Amino acid sequence: MEGIGEILPRVVRRMGVQRQVRLARAQGAFSESCGEYLRDHVRVVAVEGSVLVVACAHPAIAHQLQMESVALLEAVNRAAGPPPLRRMRFVSEG
Repeated sequence: MEGIGEILPRVVRRMGVQRQVRLARAQGAFSESCGEYLRDHVRVVAVEGSVLVVACAHPAIAHQLQMESVALLEAVNRAAGPPPLRRMRFVSEG
């Protein structure tokens, strides 16, 4: 008998919602990883190929996140699954 771990990926593929599921996983993992203080000032808005697009309320926050991008991307990749996200792109919130 198959478990949910084997069944769910097939169902997601058949429904055609892989991109939405990947985005939701990336959003959750990023929110957890960026920390409570920054969480209210940033949000993942898209996954474009191997790029995680993050909206920031202020350029200083984007700079801080860029310095932490390796650890953030590792956490997001564990949750989002393949193919790996390789970089982050920051956009202005608003």
